[in-house]
Parts: sequence; structure tokens; C-alpha cells
Amino acid sequence: MALVPNCPPGQRIYQPSFKRDYPLAQEVSEYRSRLLHKIHLSYCKALERLSLRVRPRMAASFVGGGGGFCLGLLDPVSNIVANTLFSYGRAVGDTRSECDELVYIPQEKLRDLEHRSLDGMVAFLTRFFPYLADAEAVRFLLYAEADLLVAARIVAFDIGMRRFGSSGPDIVNEALEMVLKCAALAAKHPNPDRLVADWLATITRLDDAVRHLADVHRRSPQSSLDKLAELLDEGSPPAVDDDRWGPWRLMDSRLPPPRSVPYRQSPALKATLQDAIHGFYLKALARLPARELRRRFHRSLLEAGHCYGPFDPVSNIIINTIWYDAAFPPTFELELDVIGTMGLYRIENRSLYGLVSFLCTRYHHIDFNQAIKYLVNADGHLLLADLYLDDETAGFTTAVDSPPLTGLEEAFMAAATAACHPDPDAQAKVLLLCSSGQMLEDASSLLHGGGQLSSEDVQLLVRLLCPEATCSRQPLRPFPRPEYLFAHTRMSEKEPMYELHTICGVNNCVSGPVGTDAKCFRSHVNFLATPKGTPFSTYSNPVLFFAEVSNDNKAEAGTQSFCCLVSVPLPCAGIYEPSYLSQLF
Repeated sequence: MALVPNCPPGQRIYQPSFKRDYPLAQEVSEYRSRLLHKIHLSYCKALERLSLRVRPRMAASFVGGGGGFCLGLLDPVSNIVANTLFSYGRAVGDTRSECDELVYIPQEKLRDLEHRSLDGMVAFLTRFFPYLADAEAVRFLLYAEADLLVAARIVAFDIGMRRFGSSGPDIVNEALEMVLKCAALAAKHPNPDRLVADWLATITRLDDAVRHLADVHRRSPQSSLDKLAELLDEGSPPAVDDDRWGPWRLMDSRLPPPRSVPYRQSPALKATLQDAIHGFYLKALARLPARELRRRFHRSLLEAGHCYGPFDPVSNIIINTIWYDAAFPPTFELELDVIGTMGLYRIENRSLYGLVSFLCTRYHHIDFNQAIKYLVNADGHLLLADLYLDDETAGFTTAVDSPPLTGLEEAFMAAATAACHPDPDAQAKVLLLCSSGQMLEDASSLLHGGGQLSSEDVQLLVRLLCPEATCSRQPLRPFPRPEYLFAHTRMSEKEPMYELHTICGVNNCVSGPVGTDAKCFRSHVNFLATPKGTPFSTYSNPVLFFAEVSNDNKAEAGTQSFCCLVSVPLPCAGIYEPSYLSQLF
């Protein structure tokens, strides 16, 4: 991002830039070396407690039985000890009997385990937070002294996930299972499924595990270690009140240390806001009537349907879309079922720069990164980030804790300019008009409820926002379709249960060779659909689907299509939820 030079007086307009947001290679190498040193210290403490030199069979479990990894739900030392005992506890018969020969862990093997553990820990964080880069994950692990869950909590705080962990124990359990599996695979664990099963089986009795692990030391009698290994390896008994929050509750007791490396705001914070804005557009698409959306509003939404304004983000998108269509009508009639992925991403990104430029114009003491953080804390709502935008909330405590220096019209003008609106001056004027008086009340009453708008609601909004627009529009000329437009959907022979509302995201480069121009065999699609035969209701919205379809008309083996319902999470609630499949794009 970059502040546009020579902005009009009072305006601070931001635009994208190619400035590097991530640490330099030298910094990454330094952070990685320091993290490896911390991991090495954890291994030294764990080896001292296990005293593997006098326990050869346990040493074998450490080296080659899947033990010895620093991955798990406790602190690094406890994870190493627990993983070793998990593996050791599965030994049967006389394989657990010790011999008199001393066993030393080869240094090259120890270094290999340390590097593989680091790779697994980075994978844990980057799968938990898909927008987090590897270099950022290393930095957060360094903050957390190589403690996985502490690092996850720091990441959640730094990228503004105020609802981190609010999705319920089942979702959290699914997420932990997924990220542990990815971590084990990245670390080249000999049996990733076994590691995941071990920790999930222990998750409801971590208090007991921590208590027993604390008793492990170099002078622990062999019988005690055998008993502890068997306890840790037992299957988790079914319980009605499973404590799925156990790992996070225990993590709270491990307070993060002071930052030992310079603070740098994570680029993932911006991605958190972008993800929330994407959710707003999906909701706005669901609220717009299907007929008008396909025939007219797809154009005005992609050109001028920004999410800033005096209403909530979804209502702002609807208001800006309907007003622009009425004030600047299309010249051709073009009915489309598809809203392209890149087009939707472009308007979402432009909206982000509009939101930031609005806040920075109103409050000159904040910069781009601070504005992003205020918006994330406000769940992407401009009304909550700038309480002076609303007369009823002006004066209340807000993240932007000083009165604005610039008026609304200049701020909306800066937002429209930053968002590349086709007519910034016209948009600034209409948004200013909507910000107060009877128009604000009338528009709010029409948009109230959150349900799908009817054609009559749209006409009322048109007359309210653009009175000069004629109610009876002239017929439009048909659009001259170019030959390169190709079919984008295939109808199934089966009777569909849903009627298409609109397609809102397509990635046609799935399951193809990476880094080549070879054919990709599948596409991922997000679309909104309405249950077939459902009567219109202002309280019912189209639902979001995810589909994987074959790009090969011959439908070769392994390219079967499938489709499933997905849900849009609360803004800034966390993008790790498995149910939110748009992250696959």
C-alpha cells in the first residue's frame, strides 16, 4: 500500500503498491536459526528427563518409532516426552525389556528431528491460519518460545481474530485434527494418523497427562514409566461433558514471554479484513433479487458496488449497486449467471482501500496499518470504526479516539477515488445525502431484516436514491456476445433441488501439474441457490454451495463432480473453520 502523492487538500488516499510486506531473506534465516536453537534447548531438557542412554528401548521409540517430535498440544518439552511415551507405550511383550548397553542419540539424528519438528510447527500455524506466510509463522513461533498453541493465540490476537475459538468445541476439534495431520505430514512423521489419534485421545484428560508428565525425570523407576506410557496410550473414555477446550485452557497458564524480536504487523491482518469483506459480498449477492442481478446489477456491483457508506457493509453494497445502475444505466442488455472470481476480488480489494482512505482522511493521525486494525476490530463495519459517522453514536468510546478533522463529503470523496469509482464526485454526494435526514431512515427501513429484496423494494430504492431516473426504462439493445464466451455450467440429467441464484466464484485450475501449462482436470465453484419451489419470502435467502466439477467432458476416472452446502463465518471470527471452503480458492 502507498499514500498517493499530491492528494487534494484534506484527503489521504491509499493505493496498492509492490512494497515487500514480508521479512527479508536474511531476517527469515536469522529467525529460523534462533527458533531452531529454542527447539534444541527443548530437546536437551526432554532428553535429560527421559534419560534415554539407560533406556535403550525408549531410545528406539524416540529415534524411529514416531516419538521424538516436538508436535502436540502442550509445551515443547512435554510434547517431546509425551510423543516418546506414546510410541513406547505401544511396545508389546518383551520388546520393552532393557539391556545393559548404553545408547546415545546420534547428533545428526537429533538435528534432523529438530528441523523436521520446525517444519511441522510451521505447517501447523499456516494450516490453522491460511493467510499466514511461512516466514511469519517462524516469527510467531519465536515469540512463543516454540509453543504451538501459544503461537496460535498470538497470531489470532495480532491478526484481529477477536472471536478466535468461538465456533464451538466440535469445530475446534475438527480444526485441531486437520492441522495436527498437516503438521505430522510436513514433519515426515512415520505414522501421521497415529500422532493425531494419540493427541485427540488425550485431549479430554490433559490435566492428568500434564500431572504424570511432570513426574518424568531421569531417576523415574522403569515401572513408573511403563505405567505412564500405558496411561497415555489408553483410548479416551466416552464422556458427556468432554472438555474440548482443555488445550487452550492449559495454554492460558503459559503466558507468552515479552517479544524478543522486533514487532512487525502481520500482512495476514489485511487478509483477515479481505476475508470479512468477501463474506459481505456473498451476503449482498444473496439479498439482491435474482432477475435484476443477472440482467443489470452484475455490472453495477462489479463497477461501483463498494461496501463503504453510512449503512452496514452489506447494505452499503446494495445501495451503491442500485444507485449506480439507476444513475448510470447500461447501454446493452446482457444476462449473465456468473460473476467472475477476479471481478469480485477486484471490487472487494477496491472497497478495502476505500474504507482505509475514508478513515485516514477523517483522522490524520492514523496510517494504513492502523486503519486496517481499527476496521478488523470493528468487523469491517465503517459505522463501528468511525462512530462519528452516526449522530446517534457520536461521542462514544471508539478505537479512533479523537474527533474527525475532515468532513464526510471529503472522506467519501477520498474513498471513492481510492476505490476507482467511475464517478467519485457523484458517489460522494449521494452517500453524503444518505448519511442523514429522512433518506437515511427510509433506506434503512427498506433494507431492514436481512432477507432477499423483492423487485418492488428495488424500485422503491431507485426512486429514493435517484428520483430523476425514469420508472419505465427504455428497452436495451442486446449485447453482441463474442465467440470466445464458453459454456460455464453443465446441467445434470437429474432434476435439480435448487434453482441457481448466481455463481460467485470460479477456480478452474485445480488438480493440474504445478508450474506447467498442462491441463487442469477440475474446477472449484462457489454459487448461491434457492430451494426449488420455495415461495418468495423476505426472510429467506439463497444458500451458499461449494462444488468441484470436472473440466473433462469425457469424465475420466477420478474426476467425479460433487457439491455441498457451506456456511459463511462471522466476520473476523477465524478462517481456520473447515466449513468455510472458499479458502480453497
